[in-house]
Amino acid sequence: MEKFIVRGEPPIPDTLRTSSQPTLSLNYSALAEHRRILSAPGEHMPRYAVTRKSIMGAWGSKCSVTVPTNSDQEIALIDFHTFHYDIKFPLRDHRIEISTAKRRFDASGGLGELHWKATGMQVAGAASWELRDETSLVMVVDIDQMQTNGRVSIWRETLDEQTMEELVVVGVAQIEEYKRMLRQAKTSAVGVKLS
Repeated sequence: MEKFIVRGEPPIPDTLRTSSQPTLSLNYSALAEHRRILSAPGEHMPRYAVTRKSIMGAWGSKCSVTVPTNSDQEIALIDFHTFHYDIKFPLRDHRIEISTAKRRFDASGGLGELHWKATGMQVAGAASWELRDETSLVMVVDIDQMQTNGRVSIWRETLDEQTMEELVVVGVAQIEEYKRMLRQAKTSAVGVKLS
């Protein structure tokens, strides 16, 4: 849980979230058998599908992000490690590495360095984060108490399609990293009880 605590910035949500609407908002839904989908409100077909593959039980995992409307073509692979995670975009030979301690990365599309700011955290429950540059809001990601439904909302306007897609995948990675951390905490707690 320590790596999700952000010091220095108060956990107050950006005022833009109450005064305007996001450029893109996708609903995140966890389905059976490690599948998740992201879909826009009112659309019948999901825009993205995510499949988590467990590696070594709760300790490691990879998430494949595909586009169902494009023959389930894989657009990204999120690979979680102990102290960081990699996001690979095979169609454009692009890679992002995000440290789980610093929670910063260099984004495409002229956005520069972005960082995560926690804005609402409940112990082993619902969570909310803002992805920000040095001055303003770029994206909001949240997940509910059961970690089954959430939302990825992009607030920055005039971004190209490739950058929007990159941000959506980064948002999914944030949710999946949080869920992975909760799985690890549960596994550790069971191990402590048994010993």
